[in-house]
Amino acid sequence: MSSELDRQGLVDIFVTEASEALDVLTKAFHPPDGTTPTPTQLQEQYVWAHKIRGASALYGYEGLALMGSLLESTLEESTSIEASLWPKALEIIRGMVVSLRSQLKVVAEGGIEDREISTEWKGEVAGLFSSPRATSSSEQALLALDYLVPTLDAEVLSYFAPEADEYLQTMESLLHRLREDSKDGEAISRFYGMAHMLKESSFTIGFAVVCDVARFVEDCFIEIREGRISLSSDELDVVSRAVKILRLLICRDDGMVVSLQHDVPEVTQALVRMCNRGQVTVAAQAVSATASVAQVKTVVMDRSEESAGLEVESSSVLSPLTDEYLLPSLDAEVLSYFAPEAQEYVESLEAQLLRLEKDQHNSDVINQLFRTAHTLKGSAYTVGFQSLGDLMHYVEDFMMAVREGRIRIPPGHTDVLLRSIDVVRLLMRRDPMSLHTLRQRYASAMDGLKHLDQATVAQVVESRAGVHRVDAPVSQEAHDQEVGEPAKTVEGKTTDGKVAEDREVIRVSRDRLERLLNLVGELVIGRGRLEQRLHMLEQLSQQVLAYKGRLVESVHSFAEKHTFTLPIASSGPPTASAQGTTNLSDFGSLEFDKYDDFNILARRIGEVAADISESMTQLSGSIRRSHDDMSHLAQLTLGMRDEIARARMVPVGTPFTRFHRATREMARATGKEVSLITSGEHTEVDTVVVERLVDPLIHLVRNAVYHGIEPAAVRVSQGKPAAGTVYLHAAHRGNAVLIEVEDDGAGLDVEKIRAKAVERGLIRPEMARSMPESEVIKFIFLPGFSTANQIGDQAGRGVGMDVVKRVIESMNGRIDVESVRGVGTKLTLSLPFTLLIATALMVRAGSEHYAIPLPTVREVTMVTASVYQRMGERSILHIGEEAIEVQPLQQLLTRRNVAVEIGKPVVIVRTAAGMMGIVVDELLGRQEIVVKPLGSLKSLARSSFGGATIDPEGRVVLVLDPARLLVREAPTAAVPELSSPATASE
Repeated sequence: MSSELDRQGLVDIFVTEASEALDVLTKAFHPPDGTTPTPTQLQEQYVWAHKIRGASALYGYEGLALMGSLLESTLEESTSIEASLWPKALEIIRGMVVSLRSQLKVVAEGGIEDREISTEWKGEVAGLFSSPRATSSSEQALLALDYLVPTLDAEVLSYFAPEADEYLQTMESLLHRLREDSKDGEAISRFYGMAHMLKESSFTIGFAVVCDVARFVEDCFIEIREGRISLSSDELDVVSRAVKILRLLICRDDGMVVSLQHDVPEVTQALVRMCNRGQVTVAAQAVSATASVAQVKTVVMDRSEESAGLEVESSSVLSPLTDEYLLPSLDAEVLSYFAPEAQEYVESLEAQLLRLEKDQHNSDVINQLFRTAHTLKGSAYTVGFQSLGDLMHYVEDFMMAVREGRIRIPPGHTDVLLRSIDVVRLLMRRDPMSLHTLRQRYASAMDGLKHLDQATVAQVVESRAGVHRVDAPVSQEAHDQEVGEPAKTVEGKTTDGKVAEDREVIRVSRDRLERLLNLVGELVIGRGRLEQRLHMLEQLSQQVLAYKGRLVESVHSFAEKHTFTLPIASSGPPTASAQGTTNLSDFGSLEFDKYDDFNILARRIGEVAADISESMTQLSGSIRRSHDDMSHLAQLTLGMRDEIARARMVPVGTPFTRFHRATREMARATGKEVSLITSGEHTEVDTVVVERLVDPLIHLVRNAVYHGIEPAAVRVSQGKPAAGTVYLHAAHRGNAVLIEVEDDGAGLDVEKIRAKAVERGLIRPEMARSMPESEVIKFIFLPGFSTANQIGDQAGRGVGMDVVKRVIESMNGRIDVESVRGVGTKLTLSLPFTLLIATALMVRAGSEHYAIPLPTVREVTMVTASVYQRMGERSILHIGEEAIEVQPLQQLLTRRNVAVEIGKPVVIVRTAAGMMGIVVDELLGRQEIVVKPLGSLKSLARSSFGGATIDPEGRVVLVLDPARLLVREAPTAAVPELSSPATASE
């Protein structure tokens, strides 16, 4: 008796669902205004005939299924009916609907359907078309040349053809595997994914015939994958033939048209027969079920390619939760492309679910959810990640039912879906160490989704009993368009609905970017060394010129002293004969030799000096040109650095969706009303910074809700809105990014923190009373420190803020706290824009060289008596109207008293406490540096260094982080008075 009631319940659901579809068709065929509908108006109604066909096949009513198929194909091709035959065609279509309704009435009353109902209508329908019709609904189109060989854009086809060929090659190799093992689950899932991707790609470019054939292949493998069809050699032959025909179609050879006109209809009909066998199997299982309707595991589903209605899920459909199923072996290169794409879809799903919870009737959000789940499912199956695809399959089915208005989302259902998203994240981590936890959470998520399915059935039964009708049908064309272009939808819009920039994107692994950055870093260091060598060469050339001058001067002096000179003549004018006699008598042979030795040597040295001068002039010109080349190389290096660094940048708002989730969950756990407002999501930061920021920010947001926001009643009594607000803001400040987490809650209880610090012995009572509030607040960052009255799951353990501080400082950042009692608290995180290459001012203090990031430097000046002043134990430098404290760099680093000397350079830098002057011994100039983390040396947690670099001479140079150079209290020992350089040197 129970079995009979269960069967009748399923029949009632089928009759009600089919009747609704017939009601929609009747309304379309008989417009209220009495006009005659046009073929174009009726063509889009084929989706409702498709529903009738699918539901009939699902429940085992073969005659109704054939009749629905005939009506579907007639409506789908109604635009090809001649205008003169349209009145007759309309009467035939209306008659088919009447016949279907009469058969439904027979079934509802417990009778047997007429299996030959469609035979009498086939002849009528065939007369409406100018060419013979076949059973397939699209055969008329198959006979057309422009359908088999469509005109496509050459550039688009150049992209599509290699992609399609890759899909077909994979399908052929998978078929070979399936012939060896027809139950190879991984091969079946991958084949389904390839067919799905080929269908989507061909649909996108308008290759309709490839899309249609691939759709039939995909339908068959849905049935195969879910265990409703077993692959025999005959089925494999059909699929193999379909793959061969797809390859011929993609070749677009006009000479194959005649053959394809026969082959395409034959193979599609064979595929349809395969698919129908799977649907009949499901219907038989449904009719023979012994459980009650409320306990039947069903899923309301209506894929664009599958029948609409209720599909019974067998417990054998789901793969066992083996290690290979949860963590499949995937190709590393394929995974490198799939992982970031899947991460985008997961973030989008979570954001859309949170939006849907606030507005359950937002059709745009529902459509986006369905499309994103559909795309993620298809991508997962494509790469062979079956467990992820199965999970998203349930989510997609549920959202499909919501999308079509057949069910509503009860309270709590979004929690189930959000938990499923968390499981997807676990799957994507692919961590073997967490396999046990993953298996438990995966099973729990699937169980929750199955309960959603049962709730879906219950709502469907309830709506059927109340004759709830769907007034706004979703056209198949719209559905195909939404499913066919999922990637465009996801990439084209951000989570807040803003249209993203339309640009071409390629994915590059982060490891490759890291290697590129390292190479650029080495290039910067090498360029610095080359500049150093060039500078030394310039100095050497100047020395050579100086040595040449000294040589020429020495030779000239020697020549004047030792070379022969003629004697001075008498004052009287000598005669010509007398003058000749005198010269000849005074200038002997030895004196000729002396003239030759000394004068020739001097002349030759002078010539060599002239040659050296010419060579040095040319060398100086070459050095100048080398300097110009080095400047150009520096510009190229900077450009390369900036571009590669920019490639690593991602919007800091990428993980903001998780913060909405954290706020929602904590507010629910504490019973408070809290909203999160975000801004600056598009601020770009290094991807490493964003990844490491997620957990600290989630903790801060949860803390703001738990500790900061008061209960609604308390807020109202204080004149505040009942709902608290947490603000999350991101912005650039110079070479850093600031992220602020602010709430309008109660603020920090400084006195309670002070008392707790004294109680734990962290500070003496007399010191605590005089300690500034800004210093007291810093106790919250100590491990184990908590002011909570009781320890619970959410707070009171003193774990979290110390970890947050440690993570922020590990990225060379800092965290500051501002709080006003009764007004709220603001935590500001200051992080470097990137952890890469920077421009620095190189300085010397003592014998050591240091680098100061140039963006933190405001100006450089000198210590002069006119601007320097001692005020108590502090050294003050007056610059304009500002009084800036100055400290020697050696004093800041060693904590020893060091005198400030007149005449020394001062670098004015920005610190957490404001402007500060750092006195150094020498300015070495500006330099591009590659900042490397300190690694194990970072154990000096309170150091003032943010990293290290290598200078052109190969020396390790520490990089100062001025943000950590706090203006500290002066040492207890007496600070030496202003000293002269001489005093300091003593």
